[in-house]
Amino acid sequence: MKAFSVFGLGTAVVDHLVFLNEFPARDTKNEADDHFFQTGGPVPTALAAVARFGGRAAFQGKWADDHLGRVIEEDLKEQGIEFDAPVCESDSRTGFAHVWVERASGRRTSVFHRGSHAVDEAEVNVGKIAQFDALHLDGWSTPAAIKAARAMRDGGGRVFLDLGSPKEDLERLLEGVDVLNCPVRLLARLFDDADPIAGGRRLLALGPEQVTVTNGDQGAWLLAQDEVIHRPAFPIDAIDTNGAGDTFAGAIVFGSLQGWPAAQQLEFASAAAALKCSGRGNRDALPTRDEVVEFLKVRSAG
Repeated sequence: MKAFSVFGLGTAVVDHLVFLNEFPARDTKNEADDHFFQTGGPVPTALAAVARFGGRAAFQGKWADDHLGRVIEEDLKEQGIEFDAPVCESDSRTGFAHVWVERASGRRTSVFHRGSHAVDEAEVNVGKIAQFDALHLDGWSTPAAIKAARAMRDGGGRVFLDLGSPKEDLERLLEGVDVLNCPVRLLARLFDDADPIAGGRRLLALGPEQVTVTNGDQGAWLLAQDEVIHRPAFPIDAIDTNGAGDTFAGAIVFGSLQGWPAAQQLEFASAAAALKCSGRGNRDALPTRDEVVEFLKVRSAG
C-alpha cells in the first residue's frame, strides 16, 4: 500500500441518533428504543475512514468552546485525526444534527444546524495544506474551500469534493476539484434532472476529471471522460445508513491515491459503504482496509 495523507476542511457537527421501529406519523407520540451521540459531518467521517485505511488525516472546521465542541475534539483525537482547535467567537455555537433511524429499513431522516460560524479565508493554513497529498472538502465555507483547493493544486496534490447540497459559487469551486462525489438526489436540485449519467456528465463538464453519483440501494455510477461504470449495491441487512455516503467518499479518496483504476475504486468504495451500513454509527462501524478486502473476497467466491 502506498503511504498517503489527506487534509480535510468542512462541516463538523454532533449527531444525536435516535432508533425507532418505524418513522412516526405527524402529531403522534412514539417510543425510541435506543440513542447515542457521535461526531458527524461528511469530511470528519471520510477522514475517519481514511485513518482506518492507514492514511494520515488532518481536519479544519469550526465549533464552539461548549460541550458539543468538546465531543468533536475528543472524537478527532480518538480517530487519530490531527486538528487545531478553532478560535471561537463569544456567541458561537457548535453544529448539531438530530437523526432518526428506522430499525426496519436502516433508513434515516435528519435535521441539522451547521453551527454559527464558517471558516474564513484568512484562517486557511496554506503551509499546512502543502504537507498533504490530497484535500477533501464538502464545499461548506466555500471561499475558504476554494482557497484551500488552489493551495493543494499549486503544490501538485489532488482535490476531492463530497457535494451534498448546492453551494455558493459552485462553478468556481468545481473548477478546482479533481474528483467529485454527490448523491443522485442532488442532481434534481442542480439540473432539474435526476438521471445519474446525464447529471454526472454535466458535472464533468464543470471541471472534475471523475464524478461518482450514489443512489443508496440502487448502487453508484462512476463517470470519467471516456467511461461510465455502474456498480450495483451489495445486498446487506442494513442497520444504520447514516454516514454511508461519507464512507464511500473516503474510500474513493483512498483508492484514487493508491492509483487504482476506476472500476476498482468503485468496487472498494461500494463495499466499504455496505460494511458501514451493517453496523451502528459512523465510527464503530467503519471498516478497515483488510475488512473491505476480505468482504470482497467472500462476495467474489460466493
